[in-house]
Amino acid sequence: MNRRDFTRGLMFGVGYLAIAPTFVACKKTPPAVGSALSGVLPKLKPADWDPVAFNLERGLAGSIPESYHAAITSPDGVEKHVGKHLPYVPRVPERLVPDGFIPIMWGDPSKGYAKHPNAAPSDANGGQGHWYNWIRIRKAVQDAPEEETTFVSWPEVGSESTGSYVVMGNGDIREDGGRNTIYLAARPHGVRTGDVVRVHAHCLTHGEWVDFITV
Repeated sequence: MNRRDFTRGLMFGVGYLAIAPTFVACKKTPPAVGSALSGVLPKLKPADWDPVAFNLERGLAGSIPESYHAAITSPDGVEKHVGKHLPYVPRVPERLVPDGFIPIMWGDPSKGYAKHPNAAPSDANGGQGHWYNWIRIRKAVQDAPEEETTFVSWPEVGSESTGSYVVMGNGDIREDGGRNTIYLAARPHGVRTGDVVRVHAHCLTHGEWVDFITV
């Protein structure tokens, strides 16, 4: 089964209906260790890694708010919603990235994905705000430390944040709904250019997302 068939099954087929009662409501059958539903994330990038299928499955099992399920399973859910939350390393001048950090954006336009917006807390969004408040990165090898970077606010990082922001093109970070925001996340010890890392991050509005990327 290819990714499109798997995704469509999650969106419209029996598989979608079976996930909720089996793993969310009843929890009678524990999933296999390392599966999307087990809570144990893969340490190594699987040979058949499919971030869309993995995040759909894991999201429908509880890592993504139920209020967002209709959006991610809609006909354009991959392009407008799932892909929007997948990380990638943008091409930016080295001078914008301090030593010890990795630049990360969400929703790679080259893959046809919508770019992830960012918003400060306001009455319009219930005072919650919309940004990634933590990012955890580890090298994709069996035994590697995981480095967590926190972002307590947006567009300013806040004094308690351990990460920072820069802006693609050096414009106003608020322009275009904050879609040009680049997150500067801590680079774990031993991670070098060209390494594959696992990114596990939390969007305040839309839950947790996981992917493997090359830095």
